[in-house]
Amino acid sequence: GCGGFACAAQYAGLLVGGAQKLAITMTVMKTSMPFGQALVKAIMCNWMVCMAVFLSEAARDLGGKMVGIWFPISAFVAMSMEHSVANMFLLPAGILSGAPITVAKMVMKNWIPVAIGNAIAGSVCVAAS
Repeated sequence: GCGGFACAAQYAGLLVGGAQKLAITMTVMKTSMPFGQALVKAIMCNWMVCMAVFLSEAARDLGGKMVGIWFPISAFVAMSMEHSVANMFLLPAGILSGAPITVAKMVMKNWIPVAIGNAIAGSVCVAAS
């Protein structure tokens, strides 16, 4: 899915110039955090994502749904929180763009703590509240 889309973006020539530099910078940054920091940023992120789903479901019309998802999603992106599915595209795109990161480092330093943090937010912070 996401890795294939990153490969397609690379093949289509979309990961050049500023997009390439951004992908490399974000990949290095996202794989340089300590486990605990990645975990907490992932909990915060999925809390926002779940809030967006909740607000979208609470709205009755399309405009309300769009406004409901806009602020929580914008917040997690602006604060550079960690979402496992988004990272499953961004990190391979960064590696394909030339980031000096191995697949093992990507998995160990980002995907594992972020997936755990996203699961905690979805199951504990949102579902149990």
